[in-house]
Amino acid sequence: MERCDAAIIGAGAVGLAAAHELSKKFRNIIVFEKEDSFGKHTSSRNSETVHSGIYYPAGTLKAKLCLKGNRLLYRFMEDNNITFMNCGKYIIASSQDEIPEMERLHANGIRNGVPGIRIAEGSEIEEREPQVKAIAGVHVPTAGIMNSYELMKRLETLAKDNGVLFAYRTAVYRIEKKSSGYIIESEDGYSIHTDIVINCAGLFSDKVASIAGINTESSGYNLSFCKGEYYKSENVKKMNMLIYPVPSPDGRSLGIHNRLFTDGTVAFGPNAYYLKENITDYSMNESHRDEFIYSLSLFMKTDISDLYPYDCGIRPKLQKEGEKFRDFVIKNENNSGLKNFINLIGIESPGLTSCLAIAEYVSEIII
Repeated sequence: MERCDAAIIGAGAVGLAAAHELSKKFRNIIVFEKEDSFGKHTSSRNSETVHSGIYYPAGTLKAKLCLKGNRLLYRFMEDNNITFMNCGKYIIASSQDEIPEMERLHANGIRNGVPGIRIAEGSEIEEREPQVKAIAGVHVPTAGIMNSYELMKRLETLAKDNGVLFAYRTAVYRIEKKSSGYIIESEDGYSIHTDIVINCAGLFSDKVASIAGINTESSGYNLSFCKGEYYKSENVKKMNMLIYPVPSPDGRSLGIHNRLFTDGTVAFGPNAYYLKENITDYSMNESHRDEFIYSLSLFMKTDISDLYPYDCGIRPKLQKEGEKFRDFVIKNENNSGLKNFINLIGIESPGLTSCLAIAEYVSEIII
């Protein structure tokens, strides 16, 4: 049986970043991925926003890793010729009753150390983004957009250059703890002995934890799938900056906003609704069109009555419907008798922004 230093399960942005980071100090690493290529789910079905760290409670992993990840990501993209735009963002209030939440976000960003944020008047926002109406907003200069495919491709290439092996179309079937390390077996019968297991399986990370013998119910690791859709309008060809409403009070989403692409095109979304079953259903229809029309009419001056479905994604949520904030789970399960089995569960937004910082954090908690 082959032996390796570390096995990573999942080749989304976080798994790829972990492969790249760990390849700096381990010689033999294999990445298991059940799909035929990297980033087939959450990592490529999102807004591709470079987040700042303004939204998350102070001291949480989401806040700390997003803030650090923002810096690391811009530097990495600059050094590796990855397409991005540091365009900035306004989180806007469209009515007076949204001002307190906008001010709370500003204060939270200050506590988190988000650089350069400030309160902006509506006239400034409308001058910089003429298609938008707002009475005030928080300017977030470190927000931006990226090409997530280019980012993931570069991470894969760098990992391969350092000797990392990628086993695509290889779903993990069994994980068995041994006196030294773990036996991982795939559905097609391939098995390997590894000292370290990194569970970066995204939407399926709770299932991988369960395969390893962890009680996901008592651990609070069971995921819920929350779907988000994007719509487009032919009347909106280009916008200058990211425009976000104040987020939903239940923390379910950051609100329907404009999604800017690095090729200059624009979409809107995502909304957020929980699926009754945890299935990767990426089908779309126009059933949520009225929700988009209403939400966008609160801050868009341009006629968006021609909205049509464009794309969708699914978030792996640790909080069940109606529950409040849950932080990332990034944990070495040593205290559960699973030394160097490292779970990454509930890695939704800002996971993409944080991927390089998450990878460094994972490297640090290996014992």
